[in-house]
Amino acid sequence: MIRINKGNEPKEWTKKRETAGAVYEAIPELKDALLAEQGHICAYCMRRVPVAKKDPGNVELARIEHIKCRTDYPQHSMDYDNMVICCPGYINGSEHCDKAKHDKAIRFSPFDPRVEESISYSTKDGMIKSAEKAWNEDFDTVLVLNDAMLRLNRKNAIDGARAYLERKKWKEAELKQLLDGWSAKDKEGKYRPYCGAVIWYIKRAIRAGQNPKAGKAK
Repeated sequence: MIRINKGNEPKEWTKKRETAGAVYEAIPELKDALLAEQGHICAYCMRRVPVAKKDPGNVELARIEHIKCRTDYPQHSMDYDNMVICCPGYINGSEHCDKAKHDKAIRFSPFDPRVEESISYSTKDGMIKSAEKAWNEDFDTVLVLNDAMLRLNRKNAIDGARAYLERKKWKEAELKQLLDGWSAKDKEGKYRPYCGAVIWYIKRAIRAGQNPKAGKAK
């Protein structure tokens, strides 16, 4: 999981929100703004968010998630600052992310930099964990971020980074340049899927004194 840098709502959403009697309804401009903001990855699990193009009836669709659910917080149903975009929330036969969350509350904000700073990943099985107990419980039981397939995908991303770093002895400046690359969107405005796990791994290598083999697997 990486921090989402929240921007301004699109003008089309402002117009809709300020219309008398308006109720929540996803519009294309809203979805496009959220996708661009998040670099086309899910707010929670970092999967690539699929979008419908030619055949909207035959593809997985992105889901607009209200962090404070519309059922319990109808007054925030139109607030752009209460919205993120998520993957379809179904993988390997089980629900996760927004689809698993439903109307349940989470005790963290994906806009809070402390959340990303609290996260670590297991190099053995790709498990995500927060140092904050409450947030960790939300990861496990509300968002189901340690689904077996999600763990495997994160492990594969970490394994790829490990193999790349083990090619040579890296200078600190080189590792920081690599970190910058993984932390940035590409020319199409997209992050690489599961980038948060690789960012964490590179930071760990930097802390270990430019030795990617240093430290025990978690």
